[in-house]
Amino acid sequence: MPEITSCYQFGEFQLDTGAASLRRGHQEVELSPKAFQVLTYLVEHCDRVVSKQELVEALWKDTFVTDDALVQTVGAIRRALGDDAEQARYIRTRHRVGYQFIAAVETGAVLPPEIASVSRRTARRLFLTIQAGYLLLYGLALFFLADAADVLGRFLGGREAALVILVFLALVGTALRLYLGAMVSFDHPQTGAKFASLFPVMLGVDWLWALSPLLSAESTGHWELLAVIPMLAYGPFSQRTLIRSAYGRAADSPGVGRS
Repeated sequence: MPEITSCYQFGEFQLDTGAASLRRGHQEVELSPKAFQVLTYLVEHCDRVVSKQELVEALWKDTFVTDDALVQTVGAIRRALGDDAEQARYIRTRHRVGYQFIAAVETGAVLPPEIASVSRRTARRLFLTIQAGYLLLYGLALFFLADAADVLGRFLGGREAALVILVFLALVGTALRLYLGAMVSFDHPQTGAKFASLFPVMLGVDWLWALSPLLSAESTGHWELLAVIPMLAYGPFSQRTLIRSAYGRAADSPGVGRS
């Protein structure tokens, strides 16, 4: 059985201070010894902003270090994490002050990389399955577009308006699912942040589609379809849980300043 180690976990990364390693799932992430020390220090003090002077005094001690060397070290860490100074998910620059590690950090005993990798893979597969289910829903809505427009048109006062709304929602939903599906399929490092920024839009679109069984219940007579409404309404939150399982609680607020 693989050994369980004590380390820090944030997003899809594991920082093992004992083994002096940074892993993304089962893959080792290359970092220079000094970059690893800076990252560890920022993670260990993630509750506050760490000044540049503090970093230099703690990690370089009696060695003379220019401000540019520290900026380059932080830049190397950002590249390793797939982070962006403008839209920081992990390290935010506090202009003329220092840096702060802003991602949610879990400490203590965590799953070894082999098991963590399986958990991420399962979460991503479930997320992709849900996207395929939504695409099927949009396809069915377009297939029965005429009947659905007749029902919706009674409430909107016109069949033409209902047609436009249904087609628009189907196209927006399809574009959203294909985009998110591609991000997860290619395991893009910005997936967590992109999902967080799109979540309000997805929530509104999905809640509208949660009412779609009402459009077919009258014509088909299958009123048990109404039981699907709560499941569809909860869909956005289940997807957010899966994204957090695979990519962590990525910060979606814009970064402050540049390195």
